Amino acid sequence: MKSFLVPLCCLVLFAVPRAYPWGAEGHQAIAETAQGLLTPAARAKIEAILGGPDRLPSVASWLDDARNAQKHSVGPLKSDPEARQFNTAFPENEQWHYVNLPVGLTQYADPGPFATQNDIVHAIAHGIDVLEGRATDLTPLQAMRLLVHLVGDAHQPMHTVTGFYDLRDPAHARLITNPAETAGHPEDRGGNQLFYSKSLELHAYWDKKMPQKVQRASPAETLAHQLAAESSGRKWATPGDYHQWAAKWVGDSAAEGAKAYEGIQFGAGTLNADKTLARIEIVLPEGYEEAQTARAKIQLVKGACHLAQLLNAIRYK
Repeated sequence: MKSFLVPLCCLVLFAVPRAYPWGAEGHQAIAETAQGLLTPAARAKIEAILGGPDRLPSVASWLDDARNAQKHSVGPLKSDPEARQFNTAFPENEQWHYVNLPVGLTQYADPGPFATQNDIVHAIAHGIDVLEGRATDLTPLQAMRLLVHLVGDAHQPMHTVTGFYDLRDPAHARLITNPAETAGHPEDRGGNQLFYSKSLELHAYWDKKMPQKVQRASPAETLAHQLAAESSGRKWATPGDYHQWAAKWVGDSAAEGAKAYEGIQFGAGTLNADKTLARIEIVLPEGYEEAQTARAKIQLVKGACHLAQLLNAIRYK
């Protein structure tokens, strides 16, 4: 990928007016930033798919909205015929948003014990296949929605990493850091079962609270200025075949996710009747918020730049 993407990425980030979480607004911010990095050829193809210019942010949350319509019957698509048909055709689409690599594993392997046909890497590959004419079970518009959203998810560390635990002493859960030793042990599903208070868990901390902290870290500056400063002098271009980029991004994100577990004190753990993990009480280390806020900012930059690189590289049919 051409080196001009790095400084251009920084310039476009200055244009993003406010901080966004990795919820709807976060995905829209990534898409808006990527939109400014498109080549003229890619921009023309994407405009034809989306039906007009500058529409990447408008499709960035469709996949979440479709999932919520299916799972909870809520949101803007709860009565949408297209979303209903999509969920009927792809009832497993909730799994497309993540992959559960154990702490300590920083390479995605397919085939491998932690890869599945419905994980985020396979879902991104499927979106590319549709746009390049090798698959027809999604429309090009649906494939574009998928890619815009899932490239963002791939850079949220808790969407790529999960902790496995030794609970032989239920009062003191032990995080297993050797991936080869995880078989048969319960996992926390990307931090969803790690509670730092009675009702607050680590995955939501990253999805919701962490981005709020990014916004408040420097009230005098926009998030765009903060991200541009963090990315100065760094190169985010992904080498090799773009069809394999998602696996590389997931491995990198899992490495960042492992750092998000560092210093956490693990307390009592409880299991459900089916032996899956119900919850583990945790205590976050001193300075956790500051360290992870910086990590979250960098992951947002990577997500935006990598999305643009992918959309520029695809050979649209």
